[in-house]
Amino acid sequence: MYTVNLDEDNIEEYSDYIAPDMAENIGRTFHNGILVIDEERPVAGMIWEIRNMNRETDNESHIIWLRVELVDAADSLFEKYKEIISEDDVIRSYFTLPARTDSREREVLSDQGFEVKFMEGDLIKVRLSEISQLPFIKKVGVSDSIKSLKTITQRGFNAGVRLFVSKGLYGICEDLPYLSRSYFENDVSCYSEGDGQVNGFLLFHRNPSGGLVVVIMGAVGSDYGKIIPQMMKQSVTSAEEIYSPDTEVWIDRHNYASLALSEKLFPRGFGTPVYVGSRQE
Repeated sequence: MYTVNLDEDNIEEYSDYIAPDMAENIGRTFHNGILVIDEERPVAGMIWEIRNMNRETDNESHIIWLRVELVDAADSLFEKYKEIISEDDVIRSYFTLPARTDSREREVLSDQGFEVKFMEGDLIKVRLSEISQLPFIKKVGVSDSIKSLKTITQRGFNAGVRLFVSKGLYGICEDLPYLSRSYFENDVSCYSEGDGQVNGFLLFHRNPSGGLVVVIMGAVGSDYGKIIPQMMKQSVTSAEEIYSPDTEVWIDRHNYASLALSEKLFPRGFGTPVYVGSRQE
């Protein structure tokens, strides 16, 4: 039994074992993954993201995927994990994983010293048709300052990202400064421009399972309350021209602003059930 570090060169080799939405993260900045191999087949694996690397606060690890087929492999998996995160000065590990009735992973995490809780997750999934029927989408107008991301120059995009990062606005991607424009759905994503510079972003990423994931939704300046609804209208209108009404839009309620907005727009929207927890490293 031995461990393998995942990278862009070998990830395809294990595509049948790793969830596609998770496998696509291998190769991104601050993301790591390992597998335990027994008799030339994977029997356990993990993918995680290191957060706060560019901030003046303690580094954290967030486990985003865990699979354990052979319980005896769990110790090897977490020993290697501990070795890697120690190099990044991680002081605490967190996890958020889909809840299942029979979860071997839940038991493994508990055995490895994590506290484990069951709760409603931050992620809600709604159909594109549901968003397009929202009253404000039908009523709001879109000013000429709201533009499709496909029209922005690379220089303008980079400047907009730098502005957002300088204000601590990363959305759900800690590695936002390192993501290329091609990571985003340029035909659906949009931005707002004021005084010759970007002052709003609504950026989507389409994951392998087909969901349109809201990566960042925000605006700066005194008009942010007007800009966000207009960007949403722009993106929904664009998405309707490309995708079917049943296409899922994924919204992660990762901060107070996104939570407040989701409760206003989707008061009956429930997050997917998850197991969450953490341990001190």
